[in-house]
Amino acid sequence: MGADNDWIKMCMVIESRSIQTAKLEVPNVKQFPGQILQILNVARNKRILLTDQPTIHKLLKTNNGSSEGEIEIIGGERNFKRRRDLAHFERRDGCWFDFAITLKQTRKSAEVIGFNFEIRFPDNVPVRFLRFDFNLPEHDNEERGMRFHIHPGCDDFMVNAPPMSPIEILNLFLYGFDIPEKQRSL
Repeated sequence: MGADNDWIKMCMVIESRSIQTAKLEVPNVKQFPGQILQILNVARNKRILLTDQPTIHKLLKTNNGSSEGEIEIIGGERNFKRRRDLAHFERRDGCWFDFAITLKQTRKSAEVIGFNFEIRFPDNVPVRFLRFDFNLPEHDNEERGMRFHIHPGCDDFMVNAPPMSPIEILNLFLYGFDIPEKQRSL
């Protein structure tokens, strides 16, 4: 049991250090959806994203969050069962993804208080999906020092990691996961 507590303490130190150095803020809560839309449209114009522009506009939604001053930016339908028939963004290589971001407006900027981004891979790729989660404050994972974590192909397995901003993750999903033509054998 002692090792578990030591591990949790270490995770909390790592996460605290990471969150303090990573400014998870955006300049303005009202302009942020437009910034995301622009990134998606550029990817569409570069033919990285197969999703057409009318669908991009339809998939990108803004809702009120669960608390006052919060907004949620949704990109596609939440899809933890990984059903391909639910609304999502699709890349030209067959990868597909969706996301949800929760922001809270502060005096000068908007703080990113939570998100989940999940990319799914085609059947011929050994990893089924990769999900980046930044749980809302007071989530059970915060007590474990795992508020920001990655699920590498399994919902029950998570790895703590330094926080990335939603824009960094979106760009990673669009440009950073090239599927090699010749994959290493398992």
